[in-house]
Amino acid sequence: MRTLFHPTFLHPPTGDPGAWIDLPDEGRAVLCDLPSLAHLPPRRLLKLAHAVVTHTHMDHFVGFDQLLRVALRREAPLAVTGPPGFLESVRGRIGAYSWNLIEGYPVHLRVQEVEGDTLHAEEYSGASRMKPVTLPDAPFAGTVHAERAFRVEVATFDHGIPVLGVVLREARHLGVNKDLLLRRGLVPGPWLRERKDAIRGGAANDTDGLIVEGPGQVVAYLTDLSGTGENLARAEDFVRDVDLLLCEAAFLDEDRALALERKHLTAKQAGELARRAAAKRLAVFHLSPRYEGREAEVFREAGEAFGAPVLEMK
Repeated sequence: MRTLFHPTFLHPPTGDPGAWIDLPDEGRAVLCDLPSLAHLPPRRLLKLAHAVVTHTHMDHFVGFDQLLRVALRREAPLAVTGPPGFLESVRGRIGAYSWNLIEGYPVHLRVQEVEGDTLHAEEYSGASRMKPVTLPDAPFAGTVHAERAFRVEVATFDHGIPVLGVVLREARHLGVNKDLLLRRGLVPGPWLRERKDAIRGGAANDTDGLIVEGPGQVVAYLTDLSGTGENLARAEDFVRDVDLLLCEAAFLDEDRALALERKHLTAKQAGELARRAAAKRLAVFHLSPRYEGREAEVFREAGEAFGAPVLEMK
């Protein structure tokens, strides 16, 4: 069956971190981190359902202004979630601009900050002249975004500062038996999505095998983790049994002392984490630029620790 999530990295392995997770059957996408987005066309950014910023180091947050510029004329609301202190960071970015002509723009931005078991939020809009409007605090139990087909979960880890890990979890996977569709002379279209929505909503699946159910897909994104035992154990629990783990591998294990100093994982640690968590597949990214031209060594080390070759995604 066709998978729901189609992830790609935004930059080469030794470039800035960030993953674009497309949901082509839903016409939606989720963005993990906001590195430079200059190479993404606006029509693509307009598909975003949600963005999660793991932390506000420049290489993870520099693309915020590019996303905001596209969102100014976006009709649908956009939510962006970050770790403790994120609301203040966004206030600073938005407050650096003048907004005297913004009232007629449809922009509707919701900014969320995870702090312990609480979700703090503020809204920005043309009507408020891009001044933050504080929303009531909400209890946080892991989920920061939910739609009928999927949800986005986050957890907080240590990088010397709080960083968020991300899991995208499919609610219920419903696929189409394309051979049966053709044999029945049926034409794909919106009616299939409507039928799947009805089934997700509790209607009987009376399609005689046309719509088939399978395990929901799960994709996880981890980056900028200090390689301490406690941090790794919590990360392992968070990404348990995922179908695909996207994990940083900043250093080779021969440079583990440097990795520990800079609070990053080695390729070996990334592979061991994925193996212990029983991840089905592993892809690594956010390699230190010192390994440019040596990426194959990093991939190999991670794969050997994982017990299977890493997935080399574009």
